[in-house]
Amino acid sequence: MQRRSVFTGLVLAVLVGVFFYLHVEQRTQIDFEQVEPIPGYKMEMRTPPLRVAMISVLNHARTEGYQSQMVRSIGRLLGRPVLLLHRRSYAEINQLLAKGDADIAFLSSGAYMVYGKKEDVRLLAMPERGGANYYFSYVIVPRNAQTQSLADLRGRRFVYVDPLSYSGYLELRAHLRTLGENPEQFFGSYYFTYSHDDSLRAVADGLVDGGVIASLTYDYYQMYAPAILESVRVIQILPGSGMGPVVARQGLKEADEVQEILLHLDEDAEAKEAMAQLLIDRFVPPQPELYPRFSTEEGL
Repeated sequence: MQRRSVFTGLVLAVLVGVFFYLHVEQRTQIDFEQVEPIPGYKMEMRTPPLRVAMISVLNHARTEGYQSQMVRSIGRLLGRPVLLLHRRSYAEINQLLAKGDADIAFLSSGAYMVYGKKEDVRLLAMPERGGANYYFSYVIVPRNAQTQSLADLRGRRFVYVDPLSYSGYLELRAHLRTLGENPEQFFGSYYFTYSHDDSLRAVADGLVDGGVIASLTYDYYQMYAPAILESVRVIQILPGSGMGPVVARQGLKEADEVQEILLHLDEDAEAKEAMAQLLIDRFVPPQPELYPRFSTEEGL
C-alpha cells in the first residue's frame, strides 16, 4: 500500500513538472517577426569615415602601426574619422575601389597599371624617397648558391609576390618574354607568397632557388634588419617603375583636400615620423607617364 502511494506521488510530480514546462514554453515563445526599434540603441555616425585601403611592400608586422599612424594624421588634418582597410592581395584592394568600398587607396604600381577602369579613379600623389619617385625589381638567390644569372634559374624553384605586383611578378614575366622565353615554362615550379617580405625570407631560408622583390623591401631590410640580407644575393636588377601611387575614387568630394594634405604631409610631425619608417620622404604630384597601361596578359 505504501509503495503504491509513493508511485502515485511520483507520477503526479512528473505530470505537474511537464505541465509547468509546457506552460512556461508557451509563455516564453518569441515572435521574431514583431520587431520594434529601441531608440536608446540607435547609432548614427554623424561623419562617415574616410575609407583608406592599403597594402605594403614592406614588412607588414613592423609597419602596420606606422601605416595606421600616417592614415590617422591624414584624417586629423582633414577633420574626418578614418577607417584603414588592410588587405593581403593587390586584387582585393582593386576590388574595394571598383565596388566603391574604398575612398582612398595606396596602390602598388602594378595594381594601378592593370586597373581596368583608370577613368574611375583619380591620381592624387606618389611617394618620393631620396629624391626618386621610382624603384626597381631585384631578382635574388640564396647567397651560397652557384647561381650567377637569370639563365641559371631555368628549371628551378621560384617565388613571385602577387599576380598584380609589377616588381614582384609582371616585370620579370615581361622581361622573360623579351628574351624569347615562355614564363610558364622557364621555371621548374613557382608560387606566390603575397608578400615581398615572405618572398625574401623564402629565398634567404633556401626554400626556393630564387625570387623577385621590390628594391624598397631590400632597402628596408638594409636599414632595419640587415642580417637577413647576408643570406641572399641580387643577380639582376630590372628597371622597375614609379612608386605605388595614391588614388581616390571618382566622386570623392574631399579629393582636392586629401591631395593637398598628402603633398604637405611631411610637414606634420606625427605623419613625418610614420613616413620615415615607411621609407617615404614626402609625397609629390603624380606622373602618369610612370604608370603605362599594362595588361596582365603581358606578364602571362
